[in-house]
Amino acid sequence: MLYPWTYANWKRLHAHPGGPGSSLLLAGPRGVGKRAFARALAQGMLCSDALVGGEACGACTSCRLFMADSHPDFRLVEPIPSEGRSETPDTSVTDTPSAKSDAGSILVSQVRDLADFLTVASHLAGAKVVLIQPADRLHLSAASALLKTLEEPPARTVFILVADRPQRLPPTIRSRCFRLDFPLPPRDAALNWLAAEGIKNAEIILAQAGFAPLIAAELERNGFSNKRRSFNDLLAAPHGDHVDLAAGADPRELPLVCHLLQRWCYDLLSLKVSNRVRYSPDYTEKLRALADNADVHQLANLMNDLVATARSLEHPLNARLVIEQLAIRYTRTISPKPA
Repeated sequence: MLYPWTYANWKRLHAHPGGPGSSLLLAGPRGVGKRAFARALAQGMLCSDALVGGEACGACTSCRLFMADSHPDFRLVEPIPSEGRSETPDTSVTDTPSAKSDAGSILVSQVRDLADFLTVASHLAGAKVVLIQPADRLHLSAASALLKTLEEPPARTVFILVADRPQRLPPTIRSRCFRLDFPLPPRDAALNWLAAEGIKNAEIILAQAGFAPLIAAELERNGFSNKRRSFNDLLAAPHGDHVDLAAGADPRELPLVCHLLQRWCYDLLSLKVSNRVRYSPDYTEKLRALADNADVHQLANLMNDLVATARSLEHPLNARLVIEQLAIRYTRTISPKPA
């Protein structure tokens, strides 16, 4: 499936003389439709009766196999499950699923497992497609193994790499790919799509999702609006101490707590610096009242701590202790300063 804001990239790609070549990199932030685009592209390449614009017919044998996730000429390579462990790949030679630092990475063994697929002729006498997502999670050794294949790609085989953070890919891999960038869609296009999906308060949810419409839709379907309002009401209260705030935050949802607190502190800091609210315009007056007493330097330091906390969320953490520490820091930051 293609999202409305990705049609331009689809047309651009299929208008390119000679096509994208044997290696394609789809780059851009998460939640803008790159993965759906990649699957639509792979299906179109494998389709035996593709339409004029390059889209798959959806009815041929190849399409039916693809939609059933059983196409013999397609391979999907994704990270091993992180199981709550660090996403930072180890750069040592060790590359096994049991290695703690490898969790959440695409391993060299996964790339090497493609060898038979790449050397055997196509089962349906057409192209073969390898989809790697997110390619920026390639282990260093896996990236090196993939580079060797990209340098001498097998005939009639296309590699599609999807990357949320393409800068993490080695320059040698990026240089061998035809790059297609997927920026955040225009605000109106995103809001129109969310409205068509039945998402209420689309403007607020879109801002909370960093203006990525697919993330916004996922948040709302998971009951985000109610959780946000409950927590923001706690943040908006003029706390004398941290107890109420810490007690009202669910330690089982530490990532959500960090997300909401980051957005809230950003708005406080933005009000202090530029008199603007980005993420919670429905709380502007309450934010303004708190910002009057907030300290800019403490806000900036708290923002840095929240970023560091968010990066460590896949490590085992004492969530209750983390929430209490953040609550203490926040209440001190917004407390009225003595005259």
